[in-house]
Amino acid sequence: MKKFIYFFFAFSIIFSSCTKEEGCTDPLATNFNVDAENDDGSCVFGLAGGEWITQSITSTGSLTATMMGFPLLDSTINYTETNPDSLEPYKLVIDDNGTYMEYDNSNNVVEGGSWSATNDQLTINTPDTTLVLDIISLDKNQVSFSINFVENSTDPTLGITFNIDLTQTINSNRSW
Repeated sequence: MKKFIYFFFAFSIIFSSCTKEEGCTDPLATNFNVDAENDDGSCVFGLAGGEWITQSITSTGSLTATMMGFPLLDSTINYTETNPDSLEPYKLVIDDNGTYMEYDNSNNVVEGGSWSATNDQLTINTPDTTLVLDIISLDKNQVSFSINFVENSTDPTLGITFNIDLTQTINSNRSW
C-alpha cells in the first residue's frame, strides 16, 4: 500500500509540474505575461507603438447649401479614398508619453501634439483644435476610427447657409 501511495504522490507531482502557464505571450501587447508559455488569445494592444499608415478613409453624410431659403446644393456623400496623396492623416506615430506626430506620404512632418485614450475614444489635441474619434476596432496590426463633423454656418454677405453632417472612418495598418 505504501508503494501505491508513493507512486500516486510522485505521479501527481510530475503531472502538475508539466502544466504550462497560459497568458499573453506577445511582448508588444499591453498585457504581456513574461511567465506565460502558452498563448491563450488574451493579448490586448494599445495605440502607442509602431507607425499607423492610413489605408482608406470612407466619408458618408450630407452637404446642403441654401440662399434665402432656396436650395443651391443638396448632396449625399458616400465615398472611399485610397490614394495616399489624398489621405490625411497619412501616417501617425503615437508614443507612450502622450505625444503624436503626423507625417505626409513623403515622410515630412505635418504636425504634432498630444493624445489620450479613454475606453473607446481617442482624443487628439492638435495645434489648432481638439478631435475626438471613436475607436471602432483595434488589434495588433489594424485600427479603425470614426469621427463626425457637424457644422451649420451662414455667410451673412451672400446669405448662403451651409449644413454639413459628415462621418469619416479611417482604416490604418500598423508597421512595427
